[in-house]
Amino acid sequence: MRFQPYADGFYVNRIVDGLIESEKNGLICLKYRENMNWIWQEGSKATQYAEFRAEFVCEHTALLRVSASRQYAAFVNGKLVCNGQYADLPRYKSVDTADITEFVRSGVNELRILAYHMDADFATGRAMQAGIAFEVEADGKLAAISDEKTQCRAAEGYFVADCLVTPQLGYGWGYDFTKEAQAWKNAVRVSASFCETARPIPLCKVGSPKGSLVAAQGVFAYRGGKTAAERAQLAWMSALRFSDMTGKERLSFADLRQPLDFSAPDGDGIFVVCDLGEESAGHCSLKVEVEEPCDAVLVWGEHLSDLRVRAHIDTRNFAAELKLRAGKNEWTDYLHRIGGRYLCLYVQTHSLLLERLTVCEVMYPFREEKAVFGDRLVQKIYDTAVRTLKLCAHEHYEDCCWREQALYGMDSRNQMLFGYSAFKEYELPRAGLRLFCRSARENGLVELCAPARAPIVIPSFTAYVLLAIAENAAADYREDFAEEMLPFAERALRTFRSNTEEDGVHVFTEPGYWNFHEWSAGLDGGEIFRSEEIPSYADGLLTALVYRAAKAIAALERRQKREKEAEELEKYAGELSASFDKFYDAEMGLYSSYRVNGARRGWHAYTQALFLLTGEIPDRRKKEMVSELKKPKKCVPLTLAALQLKYDAILKTDDDENYCLEDLCSIFGKMLFAGATSFWETQNGEADFEDAGSLCHGWSSVACWLLDVLKRGKTQC
Repeated sequence: MRFQPYADGFYVNRIVDGLIESEKNGLICLKYRENMNWIWQEGSKATQYAEFRAEFVCEHTALLRVSASRQYAAFVNGKLVCNGQYADLPRYKSVDTADITEFVRSGVNELRILAYHMDADFATGRAMQAGIAFEVEADGKLAAISDEKTQCRAAEGYFVADCLVTPQLGYGWGYDFTKEAQAWKNAVRVSASFCETARPIPLCKVGSPKGSLVAAQGVFAYRGGKTAAERAQLAWMSALRFSDMTGKERLSFADLRQPLDFSAPDGDGIFVVCDLGEESAGHCSLKVEVEEPCDAVLVWGEHLSDLRVRAHIDTRNFAAELKLRAGKNEWTDYLHRIGGRYLCLYVQTHSLLLERLTVCEVMYPFREEKAVFGDRLVQKIYDTAVRTLKLCAHEHYEDCCWREQALYGMDSRNQMLFGYSAFKEYELPRAGLRLFCRSARENGLVELCAPARAPIVIPSFTAYVLLAIAENAAADYREDFAEEMLPFAERALRTFRSNTEEDGVHVFTEPGYWNFHEWSAGLDGGEIFRSEEIPSYADGLLTALVYRAAKAIAALERRQKREKEAEELEKYAGELSASFDKFYDAEMGLYSSYRVNGARRGWHAYTQALFLLTGEIPDRRKKEMVSELKKPKKCVPLTLAALQLKYDAILKTDDDENYCLEDLCSIFGKMLFAGATSFWETQNGEADFEDAGSLCHGWSSVACWLLDVLKRGKTQC
């Protein structure tokens, strides 16, 4: 195995000479034979798209079982029946089961499976042996299986781009409508050492094409750029009137309820921007007709702050290259999921007929429980928070639907908690927590994202995962799940204990550890990819976090009647609480974030919230700490990522419900009045993180939790 760095420091692990993992652990999946047959194209190892075909006879009912190394979309008689491979590990290979009865006809039926194989690790998944496997049960009998008789070929149209979408999402892609389909060949079996198990959560629902509205149109001229995204970002654009390009009246025809014929004689071609009306997440779907073959670029994004859909940010490329054929070009991309509100087509032609440019939304099947509040602003904040949370949940909770789509420890702990309030949903969190535990490192600390492999670990995120395990048990106790999680929790806490001294838990000094807490001054963990060891010093935030985690896991141990383990963890928690005073500064009236060479360093509102939530702070100190949470004067304010901790600390300390409600309305009301349809990563919106700020971020759905807490307390909301 080798590591290849990208420009911004992220790494990928590539397959070299076979499998990365080959372990088995005896898991059994209900299926017809002892093992499913895994197949792929002969002699293929690199990232690629493939297509597989089989026929089966059915008279009445049918089931499909299917799994893929990275991603798949299955079609019966030309209609999509299921897609969306669960993000998994080779030793827990998820197999989807779909009832395909409504898609079959009496007699011979055709099954086709599109598949995408990725040869490298990214935040959303890890590399493994290329392959797919399937079985069709028709009328109670085995009717088709993946084997050497299965036909396969390179997937029609798809190609791998020479750039990344983002370092988290992985390789870019494109689609060539002009390319002739290759001849079918027989597949080959591959020696995939997978332990198959049933998908742990329901399949997501794929909606019909969403309505969209033409928001801008005109002509463009390219002026450089290596990637499709760079060309789109740098292009000169000249807006023209809708009526001048279409001969139609904009108010009546811009909604694309009927095809629109755009024409213009100037520039390199025509651009059209479509507005979905709200932030969305799903599969891009387009239908366009041109008179002659031409190139096009498809761009997606969340805003028009650049007076265009922002396509390129540093190493990020939110665009796909298309090669259109003369005549109709229709495509719905069921292998990738994009997030955003706006889509733009740059087409190198002077005449085009546009019929569809939109997405088919993809949603996890939450059972939403409608909550009603007596205030229109509060209601709008709640409803928008719920939608934000839904847009950031697919095969697991994800930080954002646009830029990363990744499962992070701190982010997902927030989202799980918010989802308990909004959906009473417990299986999606449990599946995510299993991913963390099963992909964790030997010392119990979780990967930067699960189930990925990464060159860095954030220690604090493991503490949040431990809290999430305990919070899941508090919300919906399952004895078997707790028993499954506790060995992982104990291993992680032993690692924290080994890094604990008299003045609390210390930062992890070796390369490969990023001592991050949140994106604020002094808490961002410093250099991410360092090559040298740093000096050791006490971390107050990690001390308070690990204390809470140890107490919470100890209570769960006791609930599981594991008294010895509970007593050991409570002893450790006692050692941590004895160190709290070392962070307290009487003159400041606050707790410092760090102790460096015996001196207190760093004053942050986040730190005050964490120490207050330990429940070990003397009453005489709480007033000043809560005051700093509400109106920081001495401290760096906390960010939206930590709002739940802020509100929880305030409610548990002085029960100031009015402050929490007003603060919530102030923060998120401003976003709504700025036109937000989902809540932003930070209050700075798209401009944050050097123009890469997300406008739909799961951790900003805190209203789901807070308003539920206040409503149960029978407050005015």
